[in-house]
Amino acid sequence: MTRLDVVIGATDVVVHLQRAEGASVFGIPFGIDVLSALHLESDPPRPEELTNAIGAVVDHLDDLVRIDPDVIGATTSLRGPEAEAIAAVEVGGAPTLPFELTREAAEDVFRTLATEARADRAFNPGLDPDLVDRVVAGCCVVVGIMRRLHLSTVTVAP
Repeated sequence: MTRLDVVIGATDVVVHLQRAEGASVFGIPFGIDVLSALHLESDPPRPEELTNAIGAVVDHLDDLVRIDPDVIGATTSLRGPEAEAIAAVEVGGAPTLPFELTREAAEDVFRTLATEARADRAFNPGLDPDLVDRVVAGCCVVVGIMRRLHLSTVTVAP
């Protein structure tokens, strides 16, 4: 059985794969900062910016799926402040970690935050003020992962 532990960082996204035959690491060469700078310039982001940001994540995950098709539907945990922020917005406050995030909830938080201007996002309950500028990129990463890997849930881990 394949398990994934995904660390969402400022400069990269690192996927740690655990399989019966051993462990390996797969990297996406950009993180929240680069995704924001390259794709999410408008406030709020335009639909095409969001599509391109999610598409960049999905494109890199396509390489992972080619290497190991067993990652489709694998048990997955997500780590990083933006993943925690998505869980916080979902519950309206600090979530108890680990937190099971459904794809439906992730998509709902994404739609809510991605369509709000920065000033409106700042009033979102549970959203750390330091993550107001970063959480939309985080949503793009999480939604891209869940869509490409056909995940119905992920665990947001500390």
